[in-house]
Amino acid sequence: IKLPVPGDYPSKEDFKYSVEGVFDDVETRAVKQGENQDDEVDRLSKITEQLAMTLQQQIQSDEVEIRGNDEWIEVNIKASVLYSSGSASLANEARDILNKVADILKNKPNPVHVEGYTDNVPIETRQFPSNWELSAARAASVVRYFEQLNINPDRMAAVGYGEHHPVADNDTAEGRSKNRRIALVISKSEGP
Repeated sequence: IKLPVPGDYPSKEDFKYSVEGVFDDVETRAVKQGENQDDEVDRLSKITEQLAMTLQQQIQSDEVEIRGNDEWIEVNIKASVLYSSGSASLANEARDILNKVADILKNKPNPVHVEGYTDNVPIETRQFPSNWELSAARAASVVRYFEQLNINPDRMAAVGYGEHHPVADNDTAEGRSKNRRIALVISKSEGP
């Protein structure tokens, strides 16, 4: 074992100067991340504008609602527009709406979570023993359709919430209609 000789260690002054520049790359990365954040917000804003213009007729007829912030966009589509009662098979009108959405999202890197919701009226069929299965199957049918329209499946997820996140009172027919929906949640890209 070789013992250190006094003077082999850097002095406090040497240490102070050797640290200069060490954090330059961290500052550069922080600036780039800030720029990337701004780019992401701009991209979400543009997607929101495109969706609002493309789905203007459905928004006016109260079939579609778009909301969001700097982190995500949520496109709520009434289930009655997409499916027959108790079904997870997409209706023809659903394909028209989803085609429009897919055209906008196809070449974007943003993750898309498709969330299925139901009202609180119990369902018990051989195919769907509960609202959980129905909501999940409906979400999965949209994801599968988007994949057929060449949206990268790595960017998508299907989630079924059943009746557990209502947006309206389930005691009225109007409230139950609002609760039966598909939400497309488009968020910022997950990247460095």
